[in-house]
Amino acid sequence: MLPTITVDDQKCTDPLSCRKCLLVCPTRVLGVGTKVGPQKFKEIDPSQFIVAGVRFERCTVCLDCVNVCPKNAIQVSL
Repeated sequence: MLPTITVDDQKCTDPLSCRKCLLVCPTRVLGVGTKVGPQKFKEIDPSQFIVAGVRFERCTVCLDCVNVCPKNAIQVSL
C-alpha cells in the first residue's frame, strides 16, 4: 500500500528558499512543481511554486520530511 503525502500550500509559502524537505528525503520522494504548469518563454512568479509527492512508491514512511518542516505543512499517512 502506497503512502499518501499531503503538503499544505497555505503553510508552505516559499518552497524554493526552504527546500528542507527536499534535501532530507533519502529516497527523493518530494519534488517542486508549479500551480500554473510550464510557461514557455515566461518567468514564473516564485509564489506559484509548490512541493508535492512525485514518487510515492519510493516512500519508506521515515517521516524525516514531516519532522524537518518548519511550518508543519507536510503530512504522511498510510
